[in-house]
Amino acid sequence: MMNSLDARTLLIAEIPVLLLVGGLIIVASLLGRRDRTLGWTGAALLLVGMGFLLGVADPLRAWERSVAGFGALLLLAHACIWTGVRAFSGRPARWVWIAAGPLIWCALCLWPGFVSSGVARAVAYGVSTLAYTGASLWALGVGAGGQGGKIRLAVLPFSILLLHGVLTAARMAVAAVTGPEPGLLRLDFPMAVFEGMLFFIGVAFAVLMMVGARAERRYRHAALHDALTDLANRRALFEQGGDLLQAALSRGRSVALLMCDLDRFKRINDDCGHETGDQVLAAFAGVLRRVVRKGDLCVRYGGEEFIVLSPDMDAEGALGLAERIRSQLRQCDCRLCEPLSVSIGIVCAPRGGTELSQLLARADQAMYQAKEAGRDCARLWMEDAGGEASAAVPRNGGGGPGKHPVDA
Repeated sequence: MMNSLDARTLLIAEIPVLLLVGGLIIVASLLGRRDRTLGWTGAALLLVGMGFLLGVADPLRAWERSVAGFGALLLLAHACIWTGVRAFSGRPARWVWIAAGPLIWCALCLWPGFVSSGVARAVAYGVSTLAYTGASLWALGVGAGGQGGKIRLAVLPFSILLLHGVLTAARMAVAAVTGPEPGLLRLDFPMAVFEGMLFFIGVAFAVLMMVGARAERRYRHAALHDALTDLANRRALFEQGGDLLQAALSRGRSVALLMCDLDRFKRINDDCGHETGDQVLAAFAGVLRRVVRKGDLCVRYGGEEFIVLSPDMDAEGALGLAERIRSQLRQCDCRLCEPLSVSIGIVCAPRGGTELSQLLARADQAMYQAKEAGRDCARLWMEDAGGEASAAVPRNGGGGPGKHPVDA
């Protein structure tokens, strides 16, 4: 009787907490991006609160009268947790499997012997709970997909789900060994009730942390990337490029900076329209992704200008990279009357400077020299004895001097 009274007292105390937190999470899910993960998690807490409310409806025989509804609601809550984890990875709800556990439980409750047997109830509930918990763990692991950021996000909910699964399995084992109505396995046992509440509240807060961290990453990505090309933007260049430059120089390594300017881009926009211009920009971004090395920083600097910052690369390597960029761009099919081309200015640190602003200014000088040399070529910034900038012409640099004015 004391266990039942304590369990009922716990339920009465837990019901408003579960309903309040569940309701707030539902409201949060409806704001902004309408996150389905939050929606399913909030629904799980509301279902648990409703199940506990059903459990305290009759203070004397609550479990016998409401065992079907109580168990079905709690299993449905576990199914919602599983579905919420799937939604976090962008996967759809599996309605058949959501309903399977609660429906099987209700079918078993039609048998009087099942309702009267604490062991049968505990084992059936435990098996169903373990199935949903295991599926949630699997969904978390698949959703992480070996990506470091996602794995870190999944650690807390994974740990909570794993602990809940272990405790559920332990209660099932005790039920199988000790026979009917073991205290540890009674659904009205206070510890089981308390652990259930902690599990659902813990999962809810873990999900909130996951969703919040994901939103922060999305906002940071949007702040540091160009929306059209998905390359790093000017802000990212100054936030990350300086650190990348200094890290390489501190190791005694050279760094190459390439400033790429698409030729005749204004004419493409005027003659073919801005939509075609956007396609050209996206195509060139694709060229950079294919050609540069892992660890290089590719930036849309502004308009039709792009920056490639390549640590551990000398002048010869930079000239080769520029030639590969030009060659790949000429092969792009953007449905234009003439092939695309790009003029590239190159500067290498530390010879061309040790500050990012210096490198940008000198790469800009070299790029304009490439324009004046006829476009579709690359020029390397060098300093002569008098301190003036000169340009080295790479092998197969293309273009001829003075054929075209500098692009507007």
